[in-house]
Amino acid sequence: MTERREVARLPMPERLEPKNTKRSLATSVRIYFYTLYNASNSKFRELLASVGNKDAVTGNRLFDRYQAVEMIKSAAKDAKDTITQTAKEGDVYRCMVNVMRGEKLGLSLRRKEYERLTHQAPAE
Repeated sequence: MTERREVARLPMPERLEPKNTKRSLATSVRIYFYTLYNASNSKFRELLASVGNKDAVTGNRLFDRYQAVEMIKSAAKDAKDTITQTAKEGDVYRCMVNVMRGEKLGLSLRRKEYERLTHQAPAE
């Protein structure tokens, strides 16, 4: 008969909380961005459409973006997503801009298209 020896084990925590990383925040923001962008309510899309203060919904393009970030954070609050909910607005904004750039909706591309559309010669 073999003798059983006691093996020392280190204690393990009862619960682990996920760490807030840039990658997990970017993934969360991407999910909320597409959900809000594709929603039947076009308010989110309208906030992102401006290329300058003249065509901004609120009269200030950056404030439009801030409201879009707040909509993302509100969606995260409804979904009880603590990563996005507790993230800084600037970090959420940066992730949102990266998603837009990846979808060819970046500001520089939209400004070029806006200029092309508004500075064409009139049709004869």
